[in-house]
Amino acid sequence: MDYLEIEKRCRRGDTSPEAIHQRLVAARMMSSFSQKELAAAAGIKYTTFRSQEQAGSPSVQLMTYFLSAFQVDFNFILGGDPARLPSDVLQEILKHLD
Repeated sequence: MDYLEIEKRCRRGDTSPEAIHQRLVAARMMSSFSQKELAAAAGIKYTTFRSQEQAGSPSVQLMTYFLSAFQVDFNFILGGDPARLPSDVLQEILKHLD
């Protein structure tokens, strides 16, 4: 898959709540955590995590957790930019993006 196709699948530049929601779900699925498990690991309430994921509106705390635990950075979550993702992380995330 070439870089342009990767950017398209990541919806690079799309900052809509729907796009952010899809990237959050893909990052969570890559982690193999359920919503409850990821919320607990990130130190936030399950209902808060679920709301953030569904609304495509992650907190700084949640994005910081994705960065420190899984090397998924803010640029990817908010804007779909895959450039800073390690290649193994990117390949796993791509498996979970439409």
